Amino acid sequence: MRVRNLEARDSKDAARILILSFERELNGIFGDIELARELFFKFFGQYTENCFVVEEGRIIGFASYSSGNTPISDFLKRELGFVRGLKTSLLIRYLCPKPKRGEGVINFIAVSPLRRNCKAGSALLERIVEDASEKRLRLLKVYVSVDNDAGIGLFTKYGFEIEKMIDHRFAEKNFGFRQWYLMKKELDPQSAQHSA
Repeated sequence: MRVRNLEARDSKDAARILILSFERELNGIFGDIELARELFFKFFGQYTENCFVVEEGRIIGFASYSSGNTPISDFLKRELGFVRGLKTSLLIRYLCPKPKRGEGVINFIAVSPLRRNCKAGSALLERIVEDASEKRLRLLKVYVSVDNDAGIGLFTKYGFEIEKMIDHRFAEKNFGFRQWYLMKKELDPQSAQHSA
């Protein structure tokens, strides 16, 4: 199993895995899963920063985190028109907020449903933590549905702690789940320096 940076040629596989892993949430955001697939294929064909894939013969997992301003809002406004693009980007920002200075936000870790429980999610999370430390970020955050035992377990295993729980009808209406944990992990940028 190998983890590497996402390349533009990987965008079709990346979009496929993302849709398979988060169909309910993405259907709530876009209202059309095929539109979401097309937009992610196009977006990740152009923007690969802070994106990783794990492969074992073929791509079986895909992950992304933000450490600054990502161009998703401008991209969506350009592709969907100003009003629909703005609404869609605001929905995405609800679960993947713009990180504060010195912080990172994990947008998602997605593993093909047929390849779960083979350590692909762990490999992607390790790579994100390593990359964020190398960039001298001090904190990583992620939103996880309270119902996602596997996700909570993965993040807890790697030192993430629950900062707070969000309980909101807005989240239930748009993403299918009412309660979400905001989890965080303090990073030690010095350890990345010493291990390099």
